[in-house]
Amino acid sequence: MENEIEIPKPPTILLKKGKQKYMQITNMLVEEGKWKPGDDIALSALCINYQRWMQAEKAIKKHKELCFETETGYRQQIPEISIANNAMKSMLSFIKEFALTPRERAKLKELIVNDTDDEEMEDMIVK
Repeated sequence: MENEIEIPKPPTILLKKGKQKYMQITNMLVEEGKWKPGDDIALSALCINYQRWMQAEKAIKKHKELCFETETGYRQQIPEISIANNAMKSMLSFIKEFALTPRERAKLKELIVNDTDDEEMEDMIVK
């Protein structure tokens, strides 16, 4: 098949869950005809942040305590909370780029429906 898209393999730095998420999203995007060369870079970043988020959440669950007391008596949150929060924020920004949230899919669908009858918009895109 001449138009068959070659899907890059997941990066080796991903663990099992990250690789599974990479392949799941990649296959979905390919099936929907939305996969483009270079998407692997952003998808890798999304999956790395997904993996980091899952690891941090697992550590939080294992630790059970959200705070600890320093030598000076100051109560401080465990570092895994910041790691989880930062990874989640990054992950969610990439999820939006791939229109993987219900809201983004609805916006995309609305754009497609509204633009199908708009010849002027189509002419601008072609140029």
